[in-house]
Amino acid sequence: MKRPLLYALGFLVTGIVIGRAPAFAAYDPILLFGLSLGLGLLFCGFLYRVYRYKAVFAFVLFLLLGLLRVDGSIHSYVAEPVYVEFHGVVMDVGRTSGGNQRAIIRGNIYGIGENTYVDFHESDVNQSIYMGEYGGGYRFRVMAYIRPHQPQVVLGQEVIITGYLQPLQRADNPGGYDQFQHLRSQKVDASVWPDAVILGEVRSSLTVVLRRFRDRLADVYDNLLPSREAGVIKSMILGDRLDMDQDLAGQYRRMGIFHILSISGMHVTILTMAAFSLLKLVMPERRAGVLVLVVMIAYCLMTGAAVPTVRAVTMGGLLVLGRVLYRDYDLLASVSLAGIVLLIYEPLYLFNVAFQLSFGAVFGIGILKAPIERGLALLRLPKGKLRESLSVGIAAVVASYIVFAHHLYEIPLYSVLGNLVIMPTVTVLLVLGVLVGLIGLVWLPGAYIIAGPVYFILRFYELASSFFASLPGAMAIVGGGSLAVTGLGVGVVLAFAYAFSGFGDDFKKRLVLFFSLVLVLIGAVFVRDFPLDLRVTALRTHGEYVVLRHRGDMLVVGNARGGEAVLLRYMDMRGVSRAHGLILTAPPRPADIRRLEGLLPRLRVLYLPGGFVPSAELRDVAAAHGVEIMWLYDGYVLEMGRANVHAETGLGLSLGVSYGDSMISFVLDSLADVVISEGVVTFGERAYPMEYYGAVLLRTNGRRIRYWVYNHP
Repeated sequence: MKRPLLYALGFLVTGIVIGRAPAFAAYDPILLFGLSLGLGLLFCGFLYRVYRYKAVFAFVLFLLLGLLRVDGSIHSYVAEPVYVEFHGVVMDVGRTSGGNQRAIIRGNIYGIGENTYVDFHESDVNQSIYMGEYGGGYRFRVMAYIRPHQPQVVLGQEVIITGYLQPLQRADNPGGYDQFQHLRSQKVDASVWPDAVILGEVRSSLTVVLRRFRDRLADVYDNLLPSREAGVIKSMILGDRLDMDQDLAGQYRRMGIFHILSISGMHVTILTMAAFSLLKLVMPERRAGVLVLVVMIAYCLMTGAAVPTVRAVTMGGLLVLGRVLYRDYDLLASVSLAGIVLLIYEPLYLFNVAFQLSFGAVFGIGILKAPIERGLALLRLPKGKLRESLSVGIAAVVASYIVFAHHLYEIPLYSVLGNLVIMPTVTVLLVLGVLVGLIGLVWLPGAYIIAGPVYFILRFYELASSFFASLPGAMAIVGGGSLAVTGLGVGVVLAFAYAFSGFGDDFKKRLVLFFSLVLVLIGAVFVRDFPLDLRVTALRTHGEYVVLRHRGDMLVVGNARGGEAVLLRYMDMRGVSRAHGLILTAPPRPADIRRLEGLLPRLRVLYLPGGFVPSAELRDVAAAHGVEIMWLYDGYVLEMGRANVHAETGLGLSLGVSYGDSMISFVLDSLADVVISEGVVTFGERAYPMEYYGAVLLRTNGRRIRYWVYNHP
C-alpha cells in the first residue's frame, strides 16, 4: 500500500468532521462512537480487499482519535459571564486593529463573583466551581483585551487581572467572525476586558529569549528600510504583520502573492536548503542536518509557531532528515505526517483558513503538478523549467481557489501570472533579507549595503502588485460558504488529476467524467446564487438590514445605522457584486451618509422615503458611484422577478412582500429579536403563533418563501 499516512490523515479528518458537525450534536456520544467504529471497520475491510494490507485496520484508530480529540476542543468551559480574579502568565502578545493590546494568558481562577459559575469538563475536573471556591484544577487560557490606558504586558510576564470572563461567541451572521472557532483553536477558553491589570515579574524562557531576538531583528529592518518595505520584510521573515501597510497588503492579495507575506513552505524550504548547503561546506553532512533541524525548531518558536510555519518547518525537517538518512523525499507523505501531528494537537485547526490554504496548496502541487504538465504538453509547451514552474504555480493556485471561494468568497484571477513574475527573485530576497538582519545585529553599515537590493526587489513587488490590482476583475466575487459546492469543487480537481493521469485507451472516458462533474458544479453554483424561490434574510446589525433574494437579484432594506461591513460580507458570500438597490426606512443622518459611501459602489438604486429631500452631500456621493436615487410613496410596487415589494406609509415606512399566494410584511425596527421556526414566532422568551406580532407578519406554505433571522446562539 502506497502512502499509508495519507489514508491515516483521511480517517483522522473524517473523525474530526463527524465530531464537529452540528447534525451529530444531538446523538448520544456512545452511539455515535459505536456507529463511527462500525463504519470505519467496514471501510477498512474494503481497503483490505483492494490492497491486501492488514495494517489498514489500524486506520480506524485515527477515526476514533479524531472523534475523541475534537470533543474536548469544542467544549465551552465558560457558560455565562463570570466575574473573576485571574492569576497567570502571558503566553502571546499582539495588537488589535482598534489599538488595544491582546494577550493570551494562561493561569488559574482565584476568586469568583456572585451568582455565576464556571463549568469544568469531566476530563479535567469532575466538578463545577461556585461562589466562594478557589484554585480550580483546570488551567484556563483567556484572551485579554487590554486598553491603551491600562498597564501593557510583555511575553512571559506574570499578571493578575480582574473582570468578567465572557463565553466565546459564535458567528451571529452568515459568513461572520466566529470567535469560538478562532480562539478555541488556540486553546483559549474565554475572553475578558479587564477592569484592572497588575503586572508581576517576567519569567525567562526559551520562547521569551527567542522573541526578544526577533524584536532585535525587527529593529534592524526598521533602521535600514522605509516603513512600508520594513513591514513587508518583517512579515516575510519574522511573521510580524503589526506594521504591514494594509493598502499594500490588499495589492498583494489582488495580485495573488499574499502568501509570500506569511512564513510558508516556500520560505522555509529556501532558507533550510541554503543553510544546509552552507553548513555542509564546514562540517559533515549529518551533523549539518542535525544543526539545521535545531535551528528550524528555534525559528518556528521565534516567529510564533503559526499553523503554516509549523507545517512548513515539519515538512522542511523531513526533507533535511531524508537527506541525512539518504532517503527519498515524498511530498504527499510528508504533508500528511505534518497534518496528522497538527490535528492531533488541535483538531479545530482543520477549520482554520490558514491551515486549509497551507495544506491545500501543497496537496494541490502533489496531486495536480504531473497532470497539469501533461495538459500543458497537449498545448505544445516545451518541456523544461518554464513548464514545470507553470504547472507548480497553477496547481497551487487552483487548490487555493477552492479555499478562497469557500471562506473569502472571492478569488484573485491573475495569481498564476503574479507568481510567475515574482518567483525568480523570491529566493534572492529571502536570503538577502536574513543576511541583512543577522549582519545588522553586529555591523549596521555593512547590512545597509545589502539592504539596497532588498529595497529595490520590494519596490518591484509594489509596482507589480499595483499594476495587477488595477486590472479589471483582479478579485472576482464568486460567493461561497456552501459545503456541497466546495465538495464538488474538490471532486472536479480530483477528476482532472484522474483524467490526465495518462493518455491510455480510456483517456476519453476519463475526460467525460471530468467534464460531467464540471457541469454539475456549474449547476450547483447557479442554484446557490440564483434561487428560484424568494429568500428573506434579516441580518443582526445596528442597521437592521433585511435582504431579499430572488433569481439572482438582491434588494436590501435597512436604515444605514451600522453593520454595513456585515451586509457587504453577506453580499460577497452570495456572489452578488452589485445589488439592485437599498431601501432606506429612515432618512439618513450626516453620519449615515459616510456609512453609505462604502455601500453605494455595490448598489444600482437608492430608494428614499417619499417626500425626503436628500442633502447635496448624499446626491454627490450617489452620483460619484453611478447610483440612481428614487423615492417610495404609498402604494409603490417594486418588482423582483415573481415577487412584488409594496411600500406602505403611515407612521413610518413599512413593506409588504408578496410572492404567489404567500405574503410577508414587516416594520424594520426590532427584527434582530425575532426568530421564526416551525410556524412559531419567538419574541424574547415568549412564543406566538405565526401571525402579526410587532415586526413580522408571515403567511407562507413553507415552500415559497424562506425566511431567516440570525440571532446569537
